[in-house]
Amino acid sequence: MDTFFKKLLTHFNLTFEDYGTLSLNPSFQRLKNTDDFKNIHEFASYLKESIDNNKKILIYGDYDCDGIMSTSIVYKMLNSYKNYEAYTYIPNRETDGYGLTLEHVKKAREKGVDILFLVDNGITLIDEIELATSLGMEVVIIDHHTPLDTLPKAKYILHPLLSGFVDYNMSAGATSFYLSRAFLEKDDPYLLTLGMISTLSDLMPLKLNNNREIVKLGLKFINEMKFPNIIALLKESEEYDEFDISMVLVPKINAIGRMPNNENLSDIVKYFTSFTVTQCMAFVPLIIENNDNRKILVNEACKDLNIKEEESSICLSLDMKEGLCGLIANKLLETYKKPVIIFCQSEKDDILKGSIRSKDGFNVIEFFDENSDILLNSGGHALAGGLAINKNDFDTFRNRFEEYSKEHLFKEKDKKSIQISISDINVQNVECLKNFAPFGQEFNKPTFSIDTFDTRLFTFSKDHKHIITNVNLRDKIVYFNYDVDMLRYSIVKLYGDLNKNVFKGRVSAQFKINSFEKAK
Repeated sequence: MDTFFKKLLTHFNLTFEDYGTLSLNPSFQRLKNTDDFKNIHEFASYLKESIDNNKKILIYGDYDCDGIMSTSIVYKMLNSYKNYEAYTYIPNRETDGYGLTLEHVKKAREKGVDILFLVDNGITLIDEIELATSLGMEVVIIDHHTPLDTLPKAKYILHPLLSGFVDYNMSAGATSFYLSRAFLEKDDPYLLTLGMISTLSDLMPLKLNNNREIVKLGLKFINEMKFPNIIALLKESEEYDEFDISMVLVPKINAIGRMPNNENLSDIVKYFTSFTVTQCMAFVPLIIENNDNRKILVNEACKDLNIKEEESSICLSLDMKEGLCGLIANKLLETYKKPVIIFCQSEKDDILKGSIRSKDGFNVIEFFDENSDILLNSGGHALAGGLAINKNDFDTFRNRFEEYSKEHLFKEKDKKSIQISISDINVQNVECLKNFAPFGQEFNKPTFSIDTFDTRLFTFSKDHKHIITNVNLRDKIVYFNYDVDMLRYSIVKLYGDLNKNVFKGRVSAQFKINSFEKAK
């Protein structure tokens, strides 16, 4: 029988040489060379020259985690040169929408802005950038979204694909970090860490590529340098990993931009760039409160919705703030396993704005392309996006969405797992698994399975709500809030995660059950 290590190699389709590369300690020297980014040094020189000439720069970002991280990186980068103070603007999801608007182009010029620096947006904004140029401003862009056939007439565009740097996507934050390398002519651990956070927040691919090195290095810096403003938003832990960032930190940052009528969007950039430790600690409760309120509003909004089980899609127009549409769409997607669009009323009475969420089999961009005649605007990725339609077109749009969903069903993924035995549940194997981390998009943490387990061997917590079964003197099988239906079967197949557990200083391994089925 293969060893646990060989099973992992087979699961990830890696050679031993691949593993050698994958498990090397992270360092700046292992990152892809900055020189591979087309025109990046010219871009950096242009920015320094602009500061030398007292040009006013406005950094216009986005309201999600990647937009906030990239805006913060660029601000801190520019500020390091002669203490330059750039303007920053994080658009309000409710009143501004995504990306630079024509109205804000005009306002920027009225304030004397000379250079519009667009981060995490801009690659599709042909008209807005043309207006900015006509008003005498120059425009530079850092973006990673899918471009149109025609590119905007910006002075510089830094884009991981268009700039010939990689053949897979990188976050705007990671791309901004690369500009900082060229601009600062050194590597900044904190800016790299912000780029790491944005890489995980935007679900960038992590399989044996530069994104992976960025994430490994950023996690190393968080654990070694304990940046106070970042640690304050995480749960107390001996060691932070990619799941702490994705599941605990990122939602809190996203919540700032999602809450209705939020007045603290500019402060979130200060939190990551210029607040003192005391100011950061005073700001933390607001971030946490925003996130808690977001959870409450989403749960309330999902109650008593008119979901028709027989239909292949969900398309609803709800009376709510725009910032919650994507979160509700996510929740309904996971609950009902079909494409979801949630619309809400925009600031204009005759227009609906919406968020779409999907899975493999239904490509959002292809759907947008086929229905462009009815869309006022749209954008996004293969599995998520935003759009706007005329209110009068809602019924027509919903019918089209339903028909398209019938023809483009989700592709059922095989329940792929690594078969292990009871004896494989040990600390040594947990440490072996850790050597394959970080896990994420295109390199998911594996699910493990125990093919046959006698349910009569389970032992329970005192309140009988949880299964806690020792497999040896130290290690356990656990199933919190277990499904009592499992006990109807004498022999079951268990699926779960293999994790390290630390309790009162004692380290153990645990197989944490997440699902089961009757053994064949």
